[in-house]
Amino acid sequence: MMNREIYQYELPWNALQLNSEDIYLSMGVGYVPDEEMLKQLDLLKKEIAVRCRPHCLYAFFEASPATKNHIGIGGMELHTGTVITPYLLDADQYVLFIATAGQEFEQFQHEVKSSGDILREFLLDSLGSAIAEAVVREVCSKVESHVLPLGYGVSHPYSPGYCGWHVTQQKFLFSLLPEQPCGVLLSESSLMSPIKSVSGVIAVGERIVKRKYGCELCGKIDCYKNRNKLKK
Repeated sequence: MMNREIYQYELPWNALQLNSEDIYLSMGVGYVPDEEMLKQLDLLKKEIAVRCRPHCLYAFFEASPATKNHIGIGGMELHTGTVITPYLLDADQYVLFIATAGQEFEQFQHEVKSSGDILREFLLDSLGSAIAEAVVREVCSKVESHVLPLGYGVSHPYSPGYCGWHVTQQKFLFSLLPEQPCGVLLSESSLMSPIKSVSGVIAVGERIVKRKYGCELCGKIDCYKNRNKLKK
């Protein structure tokens, strides 16, 4: 039997801290919205605030022995790859999580798309990505509230589909969580629905520290989410 502690939350809109960089990055590297687009973004945020119901779920698991390219959770191996695994190796526990902008947000996306307003559809897509990332930050904050008082360190979150962790590994991650966590479904091709959802793992342990993150540790220069390009 798996040893896990599970927590699930619906997050109020005012608890989320949207990151402008997350919004603009989804529009394309180096893209800077004009004044009119910024006004439209503000209007969309007000509409989203009364409709969006973001959710998160996370579960603590005792860590099993890891190797240079996989970690062990719940009697299962997750092949996290040679880039990510070194940042997870020393864990005493792993936290698997799901973060989503929610089904209500996706319904709003469908309505805007049906209206034919291409600009609002474009901006809403970027906002959805930023909302999902904001929910991930809330997950990290909640995990820290559990373990930092106990003297444990917490890693950054890492997700399938990035830095060499193949997206098909998502099915193993989902198999360790309750069915349809936060209402999120996984397709046969390992894509999540609602689309604006994120899954991943966080390492917890006495020897875990936050190290270089994301684009700083990955060598994939042609990734459309390469944040290092924003700094040039």
